[in-house]
Amino acid sequence: MHYKMGVANTFNCSTKKRLKQRSDLLAELFTATTAAMRIAVVLVCALLILTNAKKKKGSEWDELETLLENIDEKIEETHEKATPPPRVEKNPCADHVCGWGKECIVDKSGEPTCECISKCPPLDGDPFDQLHGELIRQVCSNTNETFPSLCELYRERCLCKRKSRECTNKANAKVHLEYLGACKQLDPCTDELMEQFPSRMADWLFQVMRELKKRRELNNLEWEELIAEAEADDEKKHVYPVIWKFCDLDIKPHDKHVSHHELIPITAPVIPMESCIKPFLENCDVNNDGNISIKEWGKCLGLKDGEIQERC
Repeated sequence: MHYKMGVANTFNCSTKKRLKQRSDLLAELFTATTAAMRIAVVLVCALLILTNAKKKKGSEWDELETLLENIDEKIEETHEKATPPPRVEKNPCADHVCGWGKECIVDKSGEPTCECISKCPPLDGDPFDQLHGELIRQVCSNTNETFPSLCELYRERCLCKRKSRECTNKANAKVHLEYLGACKQLDPCTDELMEQFPSRMADWLFQVMRELKKRRELNNLEWEELIAEAEADDEKKHVYPVIWKFCDLDIKPHDKHVSHHELIPITAPVIPMESCIKPFLENCDVNNDGNISIKEWGKCLGLKDGEIQERC
């Protein structure tokens, strides 16, 4: 039996609806009266979109799922002659995760393996894939080339890394996502904007964290308690949100450091409107080891030594 499972670059319907609701908030961008307000609206909305797009399945749901399974088993036991369900052969690719631009294929020995995706999903015109009437699947690479979708960008990278004949430019073996949307001329990051950036970003993170608390989407009681404490104490207003965002980004791998790859969720949606975010975060890596530690992150965003605490 031949199995093939592509890596989806889309979300399910309920997730798309949540993203649509978040993206609608970006409409405020066009009614904001100052550049600072416009940038703030963009970052708040972008962080809300990315925070809620993550898959989250906590122990409470695991326990509920187990309970439901047990209930079903007890119901089945009441039938005297329950017919055993037909045996279904499991797809070896079902639990095998491949990176962007790749898909899982079962090899001749029956083992799942990741290959460059043969064909990316077409743009289907789904309204949930649109922002202000325009498709948002186009992406800009670090080589300033616009790709039709994130899938197409990383498919090209995969093909070039494997020296496939389908590779259009061998230099694309190292291509990666720069920001969402078609490539364009970005506004310059002035010295004044860069100097203001730490306090602006810390304030944005506070606003995002507070909004997630209102929506009951922080998914962690400790963070809810800390943001409530920050709301009542101005000295902690920028401390806890800064640490929270570090922990939120440090996920793959969870090693108490944030890599360039882990920064993409916060930089990709924001760069088109806030060009300072990438150079600012790059400067946070003081020792140039390719990773940002909690200490580097905290100091970069204006925290004092005593305020930087490990909470991840």
